[in-house]
Amino acid sequence: HFQRVTTMDSITASDAMDTAVTFLTGSFAYSAEVQNVGMAIQGAMGVRKGPNKDGRLHWFHAFMLSVIAGFAGGIFNFIWMGKPSGLVSNDLTMGSCIIAFLLVNVVPFAFMALNTLPFAIAIVSSSQLFRALGMMRFVKACFTAFKDSPSAYYPIPVFGPIVYGTLLGNMGPFFMKGFEAHIGNGVPWPIQNGLFCASFYHFYVHDHEGPIGESLRKSLPFASALGLDDETFARALVSLFMQIMGILQMPEFLGPSFTPFGTSLLSPFMDHSTWNVGKEETAYSKKQRELGLSPTENFHATEATASAGQSEGAKKKRKNKKKKTTGVAATQSKQKEL
Repeated sequence: HFQRVTTMDSITASDAMDTAVTFLTGSFAYSAEVQNVGMAIQGAMGVRKGPNKDGRLHWFHAFMLSVIAGFAGGIFNFIWMGKPSGLVSNDLTMGSCIIAFLLVNVVPFAFMALNTLPFAIAIVSSSQLFRALGMMRFVKACFTAFKDSPSAYYPIPVFGPIVYGTLLGNMGPFFMKGFEAHIGNGVPWPIQNGLFCASFYHFYVHDHEGPIGESLRKSLPFASALGLDDETFARALVSLFMQIMGILQMPEFLGPSFTPFGTSLLSPFMDHSTWNVGKEETAYSKKQRELGLSPTENFHATEATASAGQSEGAKKKRKNKKKKTTGVAATQSKQKEL
């Protein structure tokens, strides 16, 4: 009886792990549809609860904001590699946006239902799966394109794949918030997440000759123990991390300001808020607040001050030159008279 129970338990544990890996790597049926619809709903919900919370936006304006909020990375990030945008190459993207917009803004009681905790967790989970798998696909695509032409300093391309994968999750904030607003208070969470997850995946899976990849695989020797190859293990681990973080950062739990990379771990510029996300301000943003200007306004004000100083200096030079010219002319006139 004991042996039978133990065997049943091991089978159940093995099945549970297989199910988890299947979900985390997006290998289940209708995976693309689940991811796209979840991402589109999150984008539409963000606009409905943010820019359009008063319902004043024209429906087309609100719809296009929802598209950008959900799929800005897939729309614009392909440009960096000279590939067609996901908006024109995949009907599932726009179809999901239309369905999500109707659900959130038109279907009666759907918005209220989607705000309940079970639906909210499901939406976050599917959208995080979309982000995680998309980021790793972009890292892999960039590495594949340039793997035969690495620099002379490391056996594989290092920065290109990591930057390409990181940009994917930041296109939305760049377009929705603006460049200064997104990065004005230190390193925002999407960049933190991209840098760490893309770096781990890239080196763990692609670095078979350099010391970084070898060290990572020796430090985390769990792939073979779980019966997984290196790539499947890395995909599942990155996806699991992003699933956990997405749920923890929900307002119902720890909130969007939570980050595991706290000030005690990383403070590269001796500014302890550099790697924080949330209300804490950096020295830069405090200075802007004291001046009563946004970063962009302060930039233009600085330019204007510099231009004014240059103009004033130019005026003085012209005035002195005029005086000098007048004095020379008067001297020459007197000499002629004499």
